Amino acid sequence: MTSDEGCEGCPFIDECCKNKKHQKILTRDAVLDEFYAVVDENLSTKLGKELKKQRSVQVEGAFGVIKQDMKFTRFTRRGLKNAKMEFLIVCLGYNLRKYHKYRLRSEKEKRKKLLLN
Repeated sequence: MTSDEGCEGCPFIDECCKNKKHQKILTRDAVLDEFYAVVDENLSTKLGKELKKQRSVQVEGAFGVIKQDMKFTRFTRRGLKNAKMEFLIVCLGYNLRKYHKYRLRSEKEKRKKLLLN
């Protein structure tokens, strides 16, 4: 949308009205801006930076495995309820895979200990 009036005195005029011939109308949500400010404040602390780094390793790593290794790139079911059920089944498969690897590693370590003793 374009408008010729209503932007005078706005603190965001330089952000949204780069073309002076066609001024854009930008709406902002004050409550959402407050939430963003709190999030920015939390993420700027030392603990926030460390937690953000851990999230990228743990959560996004799991999605990467699900998408690439397990070849899950799109839902085949329609509707929120069915898509949720499908994703829960995929997550179950992911967790079973992790558990299986853990069990194999544990068995291997037990055999090594028996051979060394």
